[in-house]
Amino acid sequence: MIEEHATIEAEQAVLGSILYDNQLMDMCWLTANHFSKAAHKVIFSGFEALNLKELPIDPVTLAKELGDKLQQTGGIGYLAELVNGIATTANFEFYERILNDARKLREARTKVNQFVNAPSTEGIEELAKSLDEIVDTRPIDDEMTDRESMMNIYDSLFEKRGDISGVPTGITDLDRMTSGLQDDDLIIVAGRPSMGKTAFALNIAKSSAADDVVVDLFSLEMPKTKIQQRLLSAIGNIDAGKWRNPERFMNAGDVESVIKGMGIYEQWSLAIHDRPSQTIASMRATIRKSIKKHPDKKHLAIIDYLSFIKITGKYERRDLAIGAVTGGLKQLARRYHLPIILLAQLSRGVESRQDKRPMLSDLRESGNIEQDADLILFLYRDDYYNRESDKQNIVEIIMGKQRNGPVGTVEAAFIKEYAKFVNIDRKAVAAHAQQARPNVDD
Repeated sequence: MIEEHATIEAEQAVLGSILYDNQLMDMCWLTANHFSKAAHKVIFSGFEALNLKELPIDPVTLAKELGDKLQQTGGIGYLAELVNGIATTANFEFYERILNDARKLREARTKVNQFVNAPSTEGIEELAKSLDEIVDTRPIDDEMTDRESMMNIYDSLFEKRGDISGVPTGITDLDRMTSGLQDDDLIIVAGRPSMGKTAFALNIAKSSAADDVVVDLFSLEMPKTKIQQRLLSAIGNIDAGKWRNPERFMNAGDVESVIKGMGIYEQWSLAIHDRPSQTIASMRATIRKSIKKHPDKKHLAIIDYLSFIKITGKYERRDLAIGAVTGGLKQLARRYHLPIILLAQLSRGVESRQDKRPMLSDLRESGNIEQDADLILFLYRDDYYNRESDKQNIVEIIMGKQRNGPVGTVEAAFIKEYAKFVNIDRKAVAAHAQQARPNVDD
């Protein structure tokens, strides 16, 4: 823990360095709130005022700027002591970080004391959220400069990425249109019940994990065992219905496939988090821990699904609460540079239309979701609504929005028995269509 005396000395070093070299003020990202001593807050506020007026910062100009407040600082004598105490300004950035860490501790102590004085169940979540935000705060000087950003763009021109630059979904046509799921993006996967949303998300998790991506899957509705059974069904082509009574329904071949599937699963960096009622703060802590454990790998987070995320705080309307969730997840994706997939339900309005293919307006509280999302994928099965459909076991993946690319529709085959999405064999589909076409000569 930072000692109070050391913090005061660091504050004096920052103030003295700026008095010694005014140019440091232009580079300084601190605010008056970073200082613990009241006199130092007043002095730094004076620095900010002088810098804004483009005036030199020295004991004389500061005395004039502060006026009657000068006595609160210890007077001209104290300002002179600050300057005389500086041997070098080379450690200025180090002193800034000491002040930033000390401010975090003060804020954390205040939040904890507030909770201790008025404890409540709801207050636990608020405290956890506040502490997590304090820990997650980055100093402004951690931001990339314009030149550094430009150099990264230049370097990317020569970076060999192959056809897929992001996280693969396992659906070739979808990856072709998106180049994979991109870092910093919030991806919404939405559909009506029975469209295969969870199966689709698990398909992406399986394909990504097989490609050495670290996957954190937050299953807020379904327990971990059920998710693992679905994954094993997809890996080993095992009828998912047999899990109801494996000893009775599974044959020797199924058991062998399960064992092989477990071996494959064990090689993946895929973690299933099935604790219900998770908050943005708790998921952020999990993701941060995962990235710290695997710092050199690509990461993906999947959340199943939006309605089960616990909302902290009070909001006048449901759409504002949803906006806080999607906005928080978007910031989380940007903060940790990973794609986040969020599953969402569509409104019943879809059922009242002749054409039941989803649109952006079908998203519940669609305004906030549409605004925060970088990629919105709708799942639609025509055979669910029309038993005579010529698209049996075909799922349309409709891109309702892609912030940095084209929109359109791709198709994938959905094998319901295995809860599995696979790429469509175009030649087989064409042959099937030819056989189904009526003979015009008859």
